Amino acid sequence: MSKFQDALSYPPRMMNADRSAAYVDLSKTKFLEGVQNGTWPAAKDVGGVFRWDRQELDAAVDAFSARKRKSATQPMTLAEALEAEDGQGGSAVRQ
Repeated sequence: MSKFQDALSYPPRMMNADRSAAYVDLSKTKFLEGVQNGTWPAAKDVGGVFRWDRQELDAAVDAFSARKRKSATQPMTLAEALEAEDGQGGSAVRQ
């Protein structure tokens, strides 16, 4: 495999809004709402275009997961998990 092909198998370090939203498995609208409310990091101005750093997105997911684990009281049922996934706003833990 060439270096170029190998590089394409990983998400890029800096991503636009569409790719960033897909990376965290959200619609672009939900992702940008999360940027506005502080759930997701702000974009960086990279030469006049705005990009999100993949590692900052990873850190936000890690922090979100850690908060959810600390406050977890009881796992969701399968039905609750599927319902939360349909709304793209749930987590795998019931509060």
